[in-house]
Amino acid sequence: MAAIVVPVPALAPGVPALAPVVADNRYETVNWKILVRSPGNIFERFGNNSFPVKQGVYMFDRNNEVEKCRVHLRVDAGGTGSLLVNAARIYHLNPSATLMAFLYLENKPQPEIISRLSQVFQIPAEQAKTDLLSYIPTIEGLIHPGTACPVCDFELETKAPFSNRSFAPYRMDLAITYRCNNNCAHCYNARSRNYPEMTTDEWKKVLDRCWNIGIPHIIFTGGEPTLRDDLAELIAHAQSLGQITGINTNGRRLSDASYVQMLIEAGLDHVQVTLESDDPSIHDRLVCHDGAWEETVSGIQNVVHSNLYMMTNTTLLQDNYQNLRSTIGFLKEIGVKTVGLNALIYSGRGKTVGTGLPESELPSLLNIARKFTTENDQRLIWYTPTQYCHFDPIALQLGIKGCTAALYNMCIEPDGSVIPCQSYYEPVGKILSDDWPSIWNHPLCVSLRERRNVPEACK
Repeated sequence: MAAIVVPVPALAPGVPALAPVVADNRYETVNWKILVRSPGNIFERFGNNSFPVKQGVYMFDRNNEVEKCRVHLRVDAGGTGSLLVNAARIYHLNPSATLMAFLYLENKPQPEIISRLSQVFQIPAEQAKTDLLSYIPTIEGLIHPGTACPVCDFELETKAPFSNRSFAPYRMDLAITYRCNNNCAHCYNARSRNYPEMTTDEWKKVLDRCWNIGIPHIIFTGGEPTLRDDLAELIAHAQSLGQITGINTNGRRLSDASYVQMLIEAGLDHVQVTLESDDPSIHDRLVCHDGAWEETVSGIQNVVHSNLYMMTNTTLLQDNYQNLRSTIGFLKEIGVKTVGLNALIYSGRGKTVGTGLPESELPSLLNIARKFTTENDQRLIWYTPTQYCHFDPIALQLGIKGCTAALYNMCIEPDGSVIPCQSYYEPVGKILSDDWPSIWNHPLCVSLRERRNVPEACK
């Protein structure tokens, strides 16, 4: 993807312009360098505690006649910020851009914004006005640039915009149950299906805590999240806080159109459904449940006919890879516009099932997938991080891939234990009893973020 050049207003004289920011087609990162005086940031003179906007996450609905849009502005203690659009795109802001974004999204009158900028940054009002008028069309372009996937677009940072690390992930996956009405032989879940589960009230407290920590995006997963009868109630609670919500599901309960409507009315934003093949016998054999395919496909069709963002996911295995082309074609026929693929996850049963494909076979399969999704006007998403010396996703135009555990996403188990991601079953704390800094800064989390255990050959 070509470099994206973002106009940069210069509120202070002598501020050098930024080089173009490169954003790949997976994760967009924008550095705003307004109100920066060499050699450091103007806010250094005030200290971190003097930033006009309190640390936390702020939600703004910016819907128009074309699309629904929910914007989150997450403000760090020192004033740097992150602008998240529909939980799918993220733009990193320095303190000056953070303040301007906050005031603009709060719908403050332009004279008030200009006065505030002039006062805080000690610049003439006319200069503040010029830069605000330049900023407004740019930020509107960031908020409404087109369609994006809330699950797959938000993956990997292509350029570290600031030296400080974030204080929390942007997405929390809530495994509200490990129960499941399928029994996939390749399932990565390493826990008992009868794992202890928190109550509805406890999960609401978890959602409250996530919001207070500054986490704007929630995905309900499992196990199979639709087996909990309080799923709609939990979605509604997250919606009331201002969070964006999605579910990862096998889709079988979604075959009940009234249930889908209930989730929509609760405020659900997006759905990912697992379909292992267009062939019912292959799908049912892989999920170890006769008749599952029919319910899953019915569920997919119900979601396609709703206003929810919808995508599927398929694990490429020895038993289904030969049907890849026909599966993509089938998904096109039933209206699926975004197709997700991944390799076997070597966790849980995936460690021993023995049906995974070697990395050497993946490029040819993904070239097939890319060819046919392009012809079908579908979007192809590849999830799995790989060693680039064995399989380079960039060369296949699949975007940058890397592990985002304990960085952009984490997971909470049914009993409240926090783990780095859905398939890394090593708890780093309890969400309702441990303080958040001790969880976020747990040695395992720090090790994952800093890539301390990277194999020698990859360094």
